Amino acid sequence: MPTGRPEVCGFLYLYTNFKTLLPMKCNRFVVEKLRNEEWFQFYTEFKTLVEQYRPSSLNISPLFSVFVTLYADADEALEIIRKSATTEQIADSDAARDGTLRGFNNAIKSSLDHFDALKRAAAKRVQIVIDTYGNMARMYYDEETASIYNFLQEMKGKYAADITLLALTDWVERLETENKEFDTLMKNRYSEVSQKTNLRLQPIRTETDRNYRDTLDRIDALILINGSVPPYSAFVKDLNARTLRFENILAQRQGRAAAKKNKSEQEPEDAQ
Repeated sequence: MPTGRPEVCGFLYLYTNFKTLLPMKCNRFVVEKLRNEEWFQFYTEFKTLVEQYRPSSLNISPLFSVFVTLYADADEALEIIRKSATTEQIADSDAARDGTLRGFNNAIKSSLDHFDALKRAAAKRVQIVIDTYGNMARMYYDEETASIYNFLQEMKGKYAADITLLALTDWVERLETENKEFDTLMKNRYSEVSQKTNLRLQPIRTETDRNYRDTLDRIDALILINGSVPPYSAFVKDLNARTLRFENILAQRQGRAAAKKNKSEQEPEDAQ
């Protein structure tokens, strides 16, 4: 116990050690280790819980007001991250149309050696067009989309009879469908980019975590002053139950990671 004025020393002792003296307190865990979606789900449940018990009754209104703003920012930033999955969709869509284009080109090359003279001639005419456009699969996305579109107009127009003779109409239709699908994805992506804000999730996470810890400290301090009385008693009980669930998620993940590491370290020895 510190020395000095008894009343001051007593207060400092209580203030310094109040977390160990509390009849009940808010449990802490390393919320920073949660993955983005888990992290947001945890704070969604925390927000719902505070609203259920009312921030004014818990005497945390100013802190919760800041939290609500941070929560909305996090939701917006996460939505941008979720939409960024479009990048993978675009790559897959481009690979699909490139594969169809490659198959169509191979079918034309094969027909150049067809035993039917009419089909050989048709393939030769189409091959000239293919050579004129060049390797469209190596073009930039937008350039490839426009080139394939123009190429298809020729295949469905001037060279439609040749395509029919070579029985490649289904290839043309498939390439047209995939090119349209890719174009739609790109337009959606441009729309999303135009709607992006300057928000980024990591700094928002940092501020939200700080706000959360400050809120727990305030609630613990209020319990120290007022005792484990409603609504704190019920709120802390409910919050701790949720905290434990997410803490278990981290523990299970850590356990799996440790088991995987041990297994990888033992495999060389087992192989000897």
